[in-house]
Amino acid sequence: MAIVENVDIFTPIHDDPFIQGEIIACNATNDVFAMGVTDVISLQAFLAYPKELPEEIVVGVLKGMKHFMERHNAKLSGGQTISNPVPVFGGIALGVAHPNEIVYSHGAEVGDVVLLTKPLGIQSAMRSYRDLKDENRDALLSKFKESDLKRIQDVAVRLMTCSNLEVAQAMRDVGVHAATDITGFGLLGHAGNVSSLSGVDVVINQIPVIRGTLQLAEFYGHKLASGFGAETAGGMLVFLEPRKEEVFRDFLGKRNLPCWPVGRVTKAKGSPCACLAQEVQFIETEFP
Repeated sequence: MAIVENVDIFTPIHDDPFIQGEIIACNATNDVFAMGVTDVISLQAFLAYPKELPEEIVVGVLKGMKHFMERHNAKLSGGQTISNPVPVFGGIALGVAHPNEIVYSHGAEVGDVVLLTKPLGIQSAMRSYRDLKDENRDALLSKFKESDLKRIQDVAVRLMTCSNLEVAQAMRDVGVHAATDITGFGLLGHAGNVSSLSGVDVVINQIPVIRGTLQLAEFYGHKLASGFGAETAGGMLVFLEPRKEEVFRDFLGKRNLPCWPVGRVTKAKGSPCACLAQEVQFIETEFP
């Protein structure tokens, strides 16, 4: 038996404590699922916040974390609490698997197809969520409709609270060479990690993004279009043989989950790297 544990801690990005709790749990379990582990046993909460923070907010966060874990037949099993000048929340996710079932961020092979399971753009979406609540509101609304921004934010929340368990199950059932989740280093940052560890090049030729976030990213100066936009609880980047692509996508499709082919693995021409194709295409989309 192999024990897979992940610690993830970050500052809150949503005002609703329950939703924030779900985002925390989803983000913490992401790295466990990225290793093909489908049996997540528990999540411990890490809560650091100022003493004046209302108790109902902390309780709401814990309820959100508990709800997310119960959807996976797992438990929120205690945790640690400390005082801190600003709120910082996170979780410690624990999973188990047979050592032979674990998927690593190395092992991608020349000829592999690269799939992505969630669209990108969360960084810009949640920046607009904050800006609608402060003095930057007028500048933002001079360029974008509030109804469009709220739609984008709703999609981002669905992405950040949608578990990657089914993706891990697909990885195990179909068989893949390598995988990684997409979080703070962006698409190319995480693809580059797989590239260097596998000794291959990864060429990204199309990128799914939340509809409207390309324009938002340009407004904010975020690096979404260049492949380095930061994500929270993002999708999985999966590397597998082309003959398995249809089976993998069908597995997720039957669960109403999308999946996009975004690139190919090629022989390294020098130092292994990940890059965007010269004519990279962006797919503006939604999420179930």
